[in-house]
Amino acid sequence: MIHIDEIKIMNETTIAYLKKMGQNIERNEIINEILKDEACFFKMDKEDVIMILISIGISAEKVEQTYSDLVSSEEYYSLYQKGKIDENDEDLKIKYKKYDSKDLFN
Repeated sequence: MIHIDEIKIMNETTIAYLKKMGQNIERNEIINEILKDEACFFKMDKEDVIMILISIGISAEKVEQTYSDLVSSEEYYSLYQKGKIDENDEDLKIKYKKYDSKDLFN
């Protein structure tokens, strides 16, 4: 399972490579700004996330699985527990029902 920290590293590596090759890094710099919000993938349309993943080097064969990992309920709850996701945030396009331990066995 891939996490946002790994995506950040891949983007930074892509930026370093593009700089070395003398190519334009503007797109990846914008991606870098987007990735500063750890909940960004929950606030974006799937097509935009896939564009970002392809831009940083995720292969076409792995892009769907990577997307699923990044917007999984496990990732959502992890970010929620860290205070990175506010379930009332109107920008969230992907939300999961809040886990209620009292309702576990009902």
